[in-house]
Amino acid sequence: MEVKYGKEWGSNQQSDDIQQTTAEYLRLGTAQNPRKMEMAKIGAEITKKRGLQAYDPLLHLAGIPLGQRQLTPYTLGGTDIVCDGDDLHYVNNAAMQQEWDDIRRTCVVGMDLAHETLEKRLGKEVTPESINYYLEVLNHAMPGAAIVQEMMVETHPALVDDCYVKVFTGDDALKDELDPQFVIDIDKMFRPDHAAQIKASIGKATFQAVHIPTVVSRTADGGQTSRWMAMQVGMSFISAYHMCAGEAAVADLAFTAKHAGLVEMSEMLPARRARGPNEPGGLSFGHMCDIVQTSRKFRDDPCKIALETCAAAMMLYDQIWLGGYMSGGVGFTMYATAAYTNNTVDDN
Repeated sequence: MEVKYGKEWGSNQQSDDIQQTTAEYLRLGTAQNPRKMEMAKIGAEITKKRGLQAYDPLLHLAGIPLGQRQLTPYTLGGTDIVCDGDDLHYVNNAAMQQEWDDIRRTCVVGMDLAHETLEKRLGKEVTPESINYYLEVLNHAMPGAAIVQEMMVETHPALVDDCYVKVFTGDDALKDELDPQFVIDIDKMFRPDHAAQIKASIGKATFQAVHIPTVVSRTADGGQTSRWMAMQVGMSFISAYHMCAGEAAVADLAFTAKHAGLVEMSEMLPARRARGPNEPGGLSFGHMCDIVQTSRKFRDDPCKIALETCAAAMMLYDQIWLGGYMSGGVGFTMYATAAYTNNTVDDN
């Protein structure tokens, strides 16, 4: 200090003793942040309970505690919610987890190829009534219930109650014949002009929107989504249409469900990234825009549509994918918050 500040250099010499100039910055450390105080208290309790060091903000930077700078709160864009930065890490944030859970556990599979197989290979009659019964069977089976094999373990319904299957179609005549509990009604979900575009693209085709249990894709991975779906779809066809489980047409139904009629939320990544389908790196920007669906409610506000999509995508691509799968998991939170906090989404 004496060498650095005790001598004056050049022509810009001060008239007073610089070493006597002091100032206090009362940032209060972690006391300025309620979440940090809560975490410190819990960390101390964990340390005492397990007899092994846990979270302690005083260990930060060789004893310089957190909070030497102002720990600023964040306002979530499009809301009046103010929260601490820690609340925006996906580990601490259930909404962020659910966003990714709901994408990863979802796939779309066509019904038309399966119906053709039933009709042409097996001579079965496919009617709105048979489709309704099949969907009733499938919503029993998809969460992990037995439908063909008698001596089969089953998942507990209370643990898989977020699992369901609904269908959507551009064929209004068929839609009107199906049980409403199983139908995603495009006319009710979208504005008339938007609904007309979607129905024109789908045409007479019918698709199943399948959401397997969250606990399954969390325990396994995104690649499990289509495999779980295909197994339960195949078994449900066997049961609903009174098929023989060992006949050759079952292979065609399985191929349709697992491959030919399947639309996954994201593609399999290259081998160097070693992730299966329905993992975040393979999720296309276009799919992300459709998933967020801001355009369904705010069709005439293109800026809001873009910004809300960016906000959701930033969390998934940057915090979970880049920050977790590729980097390490903590620092990318602060990088991503710029897209969805402090009026970024509002001031467009």
